[in-house]
Amino acid sequence: MIQSLYKYVRNYSLPRGLVLAGDLGITAIAFVIAYMLRYNRISDQLAFYELLIQLAVIILPMYLFAFLRSGSYQGIIRHSNIEDAVRCALGVFLAVSAVLVIALITHYKPIPGVAVIPYAVVIIHGAVTSAVMISSRLIVRGLYHSLIDPRPDSHPVIIFGAGEMGKIAAGVLEHDRYSRISVAGFIDDSPDLIGKRLEGKPIWSQETVFRKMLAGMKVHEVILAVDAHNITPTRKKELFSHCLLYNVKLREVSPFKDWIDGKLRPEQIREANIEDLLGREPIWLNLDHVAAGLKDTVVLVTGAAGSIGSEIVRQLMAFESRKVILLDQAESPLYNLQNELLNTYPASRFEVVIASVTDRHRMRQVFEAFRPQYVFNAAAYKHVPLMEDAPYQAIRVNIGGTRLLADLSVQYGVKKFVMISTDKAVNPTNVMGASKRICEIYIQALAQSGLTQTQFITTRFGNVLGSNGSVVPLFRKQIAAGGPVTVTHPDIIRYFMTIPEACQLVLEAGFMGNGGEIYVFDMGEPVKIYDLAVKMISLAGLKPGVDIPITFTGLRPGEKLYEELLADEESTIPTRHPKIKAAHVRTHGFQEVKHEIDQLLHASQRENEGKLVCRMKRLVPEFISQNSEYCQFDRHDLAEPRLIPAKAGLS
Repeated sequence: MIQSLYKYVRNYSLPRGLVLAGDLGITAIAFVIAYMLRYNRISDQLAFYELLIQLAVIILPMYLFAFLRSGSYQGIIRHSNIEDAVRCALGVFLAVSAVLVIALITHYKPIPGVAVIPYAVVIIHGAVTSAVMISSRLIVRGLYHSLIDPRPDSHPVIIFGAGEMGKIAAGVLEHDRYSRISVAGFIDDSPDLIGKRLEGKPIWSQETVFRKMLAGMKVHEVILAVDAHNITPTRKKELFSHCLLYNVKLREVSPFKDWIDGKLRPEQIREANIEDLLGREPIWLNLDHVAAGLKDTVVLVTGAAGSIGSEIVRQLMAFESRKVILLDQAESPLYNLQNELLNTYPASRFEVVIASVTDRHRMRQVFEAFRPQYVFNAAAYKHVPLMEDAPYQAIRVNIGGTRLLADLSVQYGVKKFVMISTDKAVNPTNVMGASKRICEIYIQALAQSGLTQTQFITTRFGNVLGSNGSVVPLFRKQIAAGGPVTVTHPDIIRYFMTIPEACQLVLEAGFMGNGGEIYVFDMGEPVKIYDLAVKMISLAGLKPGVDIPITFTGLRPGEKLYEELLADEESTIPTRHPKIKAAHVRTHGFQEVKHEIDQLLHASQRENEGKLVCRMKRLVPEFISQNSEYCQFDRHDLAEPRLIPAKAGLS
């Protein structure tokens, strides 16, 4: 019975008309109080009669109009907030202004039967009405949250950032009964704010909270509520390190642009991005010359539906290119990208083409129809273990597709051809890396052959955070499933960059140099994958090794403990951007390279995997297999390889 009553009260809202009537009742009583405060008493029956006339003729009509105008009666009383208080104050201000004007007019031209309202009474009445209206709402709200919906299971959090975003986040969390969160206070770096209060909550320094107070506060979560422009990645990493040290979960408020109708919702307070916590300042490139180069051009992006390709497309669409050609064989992702672009750009700005880069006839049709001036080749197989099992596909798509696109670019007079390579092409230990190195060799040799005006550029970078199949999405899925999180080796390290950074590098490289260059990226310090797993588990508010186990599965075929951006005999040359270097690599004769790749592509149609890998090793002498069945060919004469039995369905 009691539970039913509580439920009824929680779900019941006073009719708006009843709230308006209550506010008018407060207005009438406050008018009598204002007279008594000004004159200590109502002198006689005649004076009281005049007061009632003033109420009926002037006060109540003016206040009714003002309340209707300001909407002060429309809020849900038990959830009143600062906006409701402002509406109440605005309504009273409008009414007081109107009554003062009437009092001024009647002072010179009296209304028959209506006494002049003293100015002091008007002001006192407005102050009393406003105070009682706002106080009544706060009292109802306080009683509701104390008696009807006390939220006994709420947990305290601390908000990092005592600015406007922190204030909004605190209000949203405190007033949302489903979040079950109470704000214990704020952390801020500003000495001017530390020691003060915001929304009735104290503002502390980070040192005070983590070193002196955290244990006694029973706080297990910090919410970062600072605009991205007001906090550096280094400062964010420092905050996360403190949270990690003290076993505190870190979440952050979404950027303002993601708020719905300009309002923050509790579900928009999300886990902090692991991409922001890897300890490196973001790389920003000057793209003004890119914009000038792309103006009124046709650009072809292969692999356009992939993580890198789709981001390249998004960035290209922001420039004034005439048309961007989106080419991929993955139908559904390409369809999704098309729908995304249609929400922002007219259909005339881009063209969707479903095709494989290995289809010679179809690729020739595309070049003939669109005559692209720029080609960004992001089409490739990239997963090391899968390509170790399928060398034929790595040769067919990565090498054959790149060669076909490069040859057509020469034939159709493409101005720039930009190939996306990988750090796995350096001293490769797997088929995928070797296939990308062969691509590098071919287009570099073609660029240096003197047979073409097309400028061929290679970009070489490490792992991309959040890309399809990368370690971060994998860890997220494993954590959501309750673990375990799988790491191949406790000492494995990788270089990381964000998808936007990677794509900015690709665009910058497309307008740098004269062709034949391989550009590498200063990616900062490498990240230990085990540490990454620990951080991601901690970000989810869980304890690594306790709530979520971490297991080591062993290095996969072809996998290195660490990746390199340069081979031993390579050196770098500075460019106009301090974070981009040009690799100085050995040159290759084009005819020799062309002959070897011709032989490899022809052999892929008839030879088994062992022989194909041997041919790749001849093309790339530094290709030494690791943890792979192809290691045996590094110990034998590559001209007479010991054959590996063909897999089912392959020969």
